[in-house]
Amino acid sequence: MTARDEVNAAQVGGDIEKAPRDGRVEDKPSTTLREDVAAYGLEKVLARHGRVDLVPLPSDDPQDPYNWPAWRKHALLVQVAFHAMLGPFSAAAVIPSFETFVELWGISITQASYFVSVPIVFLGFFPLVWGPISNRIGRRPVLLVSAIVSAAMHFAGAYCHSYGALMTTRVFQAIFLCPPQSIGATMVNEMYFQHEKGARLGIWTLFTSLGPPVAPLIMGPVVYNTGKWQWTFYLLAIINLAQFFLYIFLAPETAGFNRPARGAPGTNAPLAQTTEQKTPYWRLLFTFKRVSPAPWSHVPIEVVRPLAMVTKLPVLLPSCAYALVFAYTNVLLTVEIPALLGRKYGLNAQQIGLQFVGAVVGAVLGEIVAGRGSDLWMAWRTKRANGNREPEMRLPFGLPGFILALVGILVFGIQLQNTESGHWNVTPIIGVGIAIFGLQLVTTVVYAYVVESQPASLQGRVPPFVAAVRQLWAFLAPFYLEDTYADLGNVKASGLLAALAGGLGFLLVFATLVFGRKWRHRGVEA
Repeated sequence: MTARDEVNAAQVGGDIEKAPRDGRVEDKPSTTLREDVAAYGLEKVLARHGRVDLVPLPSDDPQDPYNWPAWRKHALLVQVAFHAMLGPFSAAAVIPSFETFVELWGISITQASYFVSVPIVFLGFFPLVWGPISNRIGRRPVLLVSAIVSAAMHFAGAYCHSYGALMTTRVFQAIFLCPPQSIGATMVNEMYFQHEKGARLGIWTLFTSLGPPVAPLIMGPVVYNTGKWQWTFYLLAIINLAQFFLYIFLAPETAGFNRPARGAPGTNAPLAQTTEQKTPYWRLLFTFKRVSPAPWSHVPIEVVRPLAMVTKLPVLLPSCAYALVFAYTNVLLTVEIPALLGRKYGLNAQQIGLQFVGAVVGAVLGEIVAGRGSDLWMAWRTKRANGNREPEMRLPFGLPGFILALVGILVFGIQLQNTESGHWNVTPIIGVGIAIFGLQLVTTVVYAYVVESQPASLQGRVPPFVAAVRQLWAFLAPFYLEDTYADLGNVKASGLLAALAGGLGFLLVFATLVFGRKWRHRGVEA
């Protein structure tokens, strides 16, 4: 037996007996890994994945999403993560065109900002609608409809000639762009094993966080060099059409797979008799069917059911902490960089867009640390606990993110105050990068924890609830952020927001770290 077999046998072997050796007592498996695998019918699982200590155990069908080749899983993950980014990306894409809208339609800069804040509301709450729909017809049809209708709405936006008409198209753009906000994390659960979810959820959350800063970074130069705000929507429509065709060929269905329960060494689960199916891959792409017989009449109650997560403290408190950090780092910097930096340094649309490089760098570096790092942290903590895995073990890895967010917001405000007007200075942007780095640590850890903290029957309700809390806070923030900076000044305003995001957010997650296990086991409700 190989060294790898010996390790796996020690992890998943059958009955353990005590045997003396050199005067010591040690654990010795009474069966080998291969005997256990044969006894439980796991030969194909071992051959395909190289291990059998998988949660959950896959079937033998190669078209089981857990058995898909890595390239297919990763291709779908990147598509869905990018799609999730497009919601906040589209919302923030019009920021470089604010001054144009003011001149074109005779509106105030505050009214122009509603082109960002109004879509944020629909991005937050319509995922509650798309979740139950996708549970019935599957993820794939919803993603296809989302991409093609979003393309049509973006093209329509480019041909609007009034404030009201453009606002109407903005609402429908948000409604049809938002499905990945709820079903993205669910699809990660449907494709990846438990030990892989942290890093994969991190990729999804990274793209979501990149949406607001990347949009003006790209659209600023586009609007400046073309001289037409319409190119904002032309480009978004082209991206949506490309998504539609990629989904046709690279996005098989992840929902509705009938996976029989099967036993595993060391468990009392029944031994499942699974047979390997020979379903052609092309049939997965061109066959549409109901994935659940649940009646459509239950959709209204399912739409509001995720909101019941407000009674689950292990979900509510981390969600509020994450929303605080998101609003006072990502939203704050997205909304206020054009106003504060643009006004102080005299920047044009293209130069304003380039100020978001710091946020993009911070998010990417943050995810490099957060995704894989939180999984390695969990593996280390689980090993130290002799294999006893608790969701709260992940939370300490995210706590430094609150401190970094606090530091980044303070650096942004202090350096913005201290630098000379009319002469651009990079130091406020360094603060932006630090804050967004911290946000990414918080985002990845919170999403992974709140999903893991709930039983499988409730996990699908968690991502829409987190998105709703985040987007509600994000919608409200622009209404008072500008007044806060105008009334208190750059330093005091940044200090207040840093205390809320870093200080209060830290306390909420720390309380969950201390009491989360008790809340989960006792079913405490707020």
